[in-house]
Amino acid sequence: LIMEQDVCLFSRKRMEMSGIEEVAGFTEEMITVSSSLGMIAVEGHGMKIERFSVEGGEIVINGEIDSMCYYSENSGGSKKGFWSRLMK
Repeated sequence: LIMEQDVCLFSRKRMEMSGIEEVAGFTEEMITVSSSLGMIAVEGHGMKIERFSVEGGEIVINGEIDSMCYYSENSGGSKKGFWSRLMK
């Protein structure tokens, strides 16, 4: 069963997402989360997790947001590239 997911970006300073299962990792430059639709990487500067609700599956991120990318379980090489960048 795939849960619905919504992403709202407000002036590249605040992001709200639903359908989030867990926070896989975070720094001020990259936040990675596991969602009902795959892994998500959010990149930017000075980012902070304002709120995360495991029960509600919601996360709110504040900071300068530059990009957001999905990485599905079937992406193979892209997923490997993502993880190798993360582990640097």
